[in-house]
Amino acid sequence: MKDKKYLRRATIIAASCFVLMSAFFIIRELIDNKQVVDSTANDTTPPKKADWQIEYERRARTEPAERVVTEYGDFYYAPFPKQFPGDEAANLDIDEEVTEDTNQVIERGYFYEKK
Repeated sequence: MKDKKYLRRATIIAASCFVLMSAFFIIRELIDNKQVVDSTANDTTPPKKADWQIEYERRARTEPAERVVTEYGDFYYAPFPKQFPGDEAANLDIDEEVTEDTNQVIERGYFYEKK
């Protein structure tokens, strides 16, 4: 009879320890996963841009570049473009290729010419 009491107590204590250890490891795993998710969210959130960066990007999208560099030379912005034959002009907006004979490039609606 005495042995059954000890066996029952030992079983209850072992089961309780097992439940407590399992709960500890589950909670620890949940905390680790939460920290990984938080650090990933912080890594992918872009930093706030300074005023000069916002202005720079606005000007880059709305104003013509000073020049366009290609493998066949540099093309400079032409506020008053000349008329060139079709084979001497390349429209980069519709993915035309620049060749050695190209004298004019059109990009974002702005005209650039070789000097």
